[in-house]
Amino acid sequence: MARRLVLHLALLGAGLAGLRLAVVPAEVCPQVTTAQVSHAADEAAAWMVRNIQEDGSYLYGYNRDEDEVSSQYNGTRHAGVTMSLYQYAAVAGRPEVIATADRGLAFMLGRLVAEPGWQAWQPPGEGVQLGSNALLAAALVMRRRATGDPAYDDLMRGVGRFLVAQQQPDGRMYALWDAATGLAVPVAGKFATGEAAWALTLLDSVFPGEGWGEAALPTLHYLAQHRDRDEGNFTRMPDHWAAYTLAEAGPAALDQVLSDYSRQLAGYFGIRLRFEAQRRGTGINLLLRWVPGTPAGVGTAGEGIAAIWRLAQEDSRLADLLPNVEERLACFAGIMVTRQSTAAEAAGFPRPGLVQGAWFYRGYVQMDDVQHVMSALLAALPMLETQEVAG
Repeated sequence: MARRLVLHLALLGAGLAGLRLAVVPAEVCPQVTTAQVSHAADEAAAWMVRNIQEDGSYLYGYNRDEDEVSSQYNGTRHAGVTMSLYQYAAVAGRPEVIATADRGLAFMLGRLVAEPGWQAWQPPGEGVQLGSNALLAAALVMRRRATGDPAYDDLMRGVGRFLVAQQQPDGRMYALWDAATGLAVPVAGKFATGEAAWALTLLDSVFPGEGWGEAALPTLHYLAQHRDRDEGNFTRMPDHWAAYTLAEAGPAALDQVLSDYSRQLAGYFGIRLRFEAQRRGTGINLLLRWVPGTPAGVGTAGEGIAAIWRLAQEDSRLADLLPNVEERLACFAGIMVTRQSTAAEAAGFPRPGLVQGAWFYRGYVQMDDVQHVMSALLAALPMLETQEVAG
């Protein structure tokens, strides 16, 4: 009888171990200090600064294994990288980076379209788009925060009026404007609506009382209640730009619908980051969890969870989320600091300057990979600093 019990217990233990290995792999969350996170953000910003081109465009993508530079380009990603450099200058206190960001801004300012009531940027070879202009507006706000310079205030308002012109009565945003017809094109952009809502909320922080925050609220409600159904998404979209918007708007502007939306987003970002912590990319784990995710994908989840952390600091309705949110955000920081390409690793490739400080997915890095991870690491710093002081 005892022998049979021991056998059953052994089988049960083996089964549980197999379940753990095959279905729920253990998470790996390296512990890092704020100094290490700050250094990683510095290295990422240095990668952007080092790889800006003569005309003010950035290196779009690079395959380190093949030593191939991508010939593609994307206006929305250009605006996003420029925004993140200003963001870095404001958060990290590095004003010397502003000169590089200003070159990226000049690339946009030389291609403005002016219509009655608004201004917008048209990237080379692309149309006049909601997303690229939302991130242009965000870049200008971040520049204002970093420098205090009001030189672009009128342009900020002009681009903001373009965003509002793309807004529909139910809060949805049309992603394109047609120069031939002078009308908004009724198509959706995957992230453009969230980007536009965030830009409008940012404008409200610079120009309070002008109605920008009020303009953002219908779009926030559209994101929370209708976007996924109306735009044919099979699942709820974990939109980090929406999380940015909620945090910027603050608890006083959020009704219960938007508070519940914040909670849902926290769950989506948390699951994404928990899954990432289980990825090794080797052995049986490769079959179960595949290779570590794209840096941009992991970075946006980090940005999103950091925005919810910021909001939950002020919103008592979300205070119960803080322990889990902080755990996920700390785990994200540890994962991405350890995945960043170091100077020693970069030295083994033909062009080390295109490698050091970047995050690669299967040998390839794209400009938005570096942008999103850097922005998320910057956003994680206040939480990590608080933990270090407390502990």
